[in-house]
Amino acid sequence: MPTIRVLLADDNLEILETLVEMLQPAYVVAAALSDGKSVLEQAPQLTPDLIILDISLGDMTGFEVARSLRKAGITAKVIFLTVHENVDFVRAAFEAGAAGYVYKSRISSDLIDAIDTTCAGGRFSSADVVASSRTSL
Repeated sequence: MPTIRVLLADDNLEILETLVEMLQPAYVVAAALSDGKSVLEQAPQLTPDLIILDISLGDMTGFEVARSLRKAGITAKVIFLTVHENVDFVRAAFEAGAAGYVYKSRISSDLIDAIDTTCAGGRFSSADVVASSRTSL
């Protein structure tokens, strides 16, 4: 089975370190970047299968990065990993071309599932998981 190449982008260096530790060795972490400009510059050369973006990147929003990646012809799947647990943000993420949306509060329970689901061609959202678990209680 081919290994999934992942590009990470978050302005919080502790989150980046956690993600690298969490994802290796199951996935190839092509880069861990802390700003949107670096993602736009390096994604074409790194050719990731998946890009995990924070919404708040400091220099630009993850939404702007995702839209710019699409305009540049980058076909990598995008998962937003964020603290924003709001349906309007979820909707905006999918409108920007995301395949997944994971709450940072659910990183340990949702991220791997989100990666596997989106790389298999599906869509994933922590909001749906939370809503489903609430309705089953």
